[in-house]
Amino acid sequence: MAVMKVMFLCTGNSCRSQMAEGFARSLGRGRLEAYSAGLMAAGVHPRAIAVMREAGIDISGQRSKEIDPALLRTMDVIVTLCSNAEESCPWTPPEIKRLHWPVEDPVGTVGSEEEILREFRRARDEIRGRLEQYLSEQGGGRDNDTIREAVRAGYGRIAKAGGPGCGCSPSCCAPGAATGSGATALRLGYGSQDLSGVPEGANMGLGCGNPQAIASLAPGETVLDLGSGGGFDCFLAARAVGGTGKVIGIDMTPEMVEKARENAAKAGVSNVEFRQGEIEHLPVEDASVDVIISNCVINLSPEKRKAFREAFRVLRPGGRLAVSDIVATAPLPDDVKRDLALHVGCIAGASLIRELEEALRAAGFADISITPDERSREIIRQWAPGRRIEDSVVSASIRAVKP
Repeated sequence: MAVMKVMFLCTGNSCRSQMAEGFARSLGRGRLEAYSAGLMAAGVHPRAIAVMREAGIDISGQRSKEIDPALLRTMDVIVTLCSNAEESCPWTPPEIKRLHWPVEDPVGTVGSEEEILREFRRARDEIRGRLEQYLSEQGGGRDNDTIREAVRAGYGRIAKAGGPGCGCSPSCCAPGAATGSGATALRLGYGSQDLSGVPEGANMGLGCGNPQAIASLAPGETVLDLGSGGGFDCFLAARAVGGTGKVIGIDMTPEMVEKARENAAKAGVSNVEFRQGEIEHLPVEDASVDVIISNCVINLSPEKRKAFREAFRVLRPGGRLAVSDIVATAPLPDDVKRDLALHVGCIAGASLIRELEEALRAAGFADISITPDERSREIIRQWAPGRRIEDSVVSASIRAVKP
């Protein structure tokens, strides 16, 4: 693969373009030759250096530079990072391919040091996410919309069919495996008492663990379930929080939301509501939730960092994240990562544990704990028989707290 020369431009070349250059040198090693410049070179911003160091990248040795038109003309791609009409995007030669990644400038943020650093982290994470997506697309990966539509369609079919009954993956179970949504729930760590009393059709046999077991729900709490499906975990949470509590289920699949609402109406459960939305854009107010639960859903997101930032936004201070999900314990083989069916099946989108820990820290979470369950490998093996996916992924309990 030929090395691509990329120039990142912003007005001052002190923050956004410098962070982009740092990420490109690290993430695009061997693929990108990265440069940055600006209209008014102002030195690399100390806070940009600090938040990049948090991400494991040292940009303290980079130099703030003004635009050199002769150098611009040697580039394969020019990326402008100015955020809005009030800023002047630096001039670029019309014959050079240009990408525009609008990122709000954190330099002018007013507030406490922690508030200012939070804005620098936000800009940092947005730049990294855009660069990761660009590298994925250049490497033959699929764009985010393609992944989302495949997931939406796949789980829409499951909602209409009533669920596959063999775990998170919508693929068929291995011959001879214990099947049925009840058997699957028991294998994933739910008890027989969990299966009794929930509306018929709520347990669709989807999931990779039991977030209820780690959430420690208490009466009166407000709970948010990311990717609520037919509502199984929501109805269990509703029992735990009681009549003084509230449970909100979010799912991006219209068929799932409709099914969950029907289940709630049939059972007469009044402290649960279901909303359609994406976990990267939660239809939930700021600081309004005590606990976030989720079962084998975050791995499906092509923008996990954004999903974690949204989770942090809607939690109250002291609120907690309690998630069961699929994580990667080793880099996934290329053929697995390219398999869209395995992405829909909760496999190809799994992130390495260290990547998830870093994403949670970047979002602002503390007390982060990711605990793999080695016993789950046997269940996962049945999701794609013969592919040896169980060598690379495992179910894990993910906990974190909003300070």
